[in-house]
Amino acid sequence: MTEVRNLDNKRICDKSSDERMIFIQRKDCLTIIQAKPDGTLLVTQQRRKKTS
Repeated sequence: MTEVRNLDNKRICDKSSDERMIFIQRKDCLTIIQAKPDGTLLVTQQRRKKTS
C-alpha cells in the first residue's frame, strides 16, 4: 500500500499497490472504495474493533 498525502502533507488515505482500492480510516470507521472493471465504484464501510 502507498500513503496518499494532501498539500499540507497530511495522510488522507492509503492506495493499494494495484491502484484499484482506496482505504480511508477515521477513528473506528474504515471506508473502502474499489474500482470495478465496468468503471463503477463500490463503496463499503465497516467498523473496526478498538484494541485495548
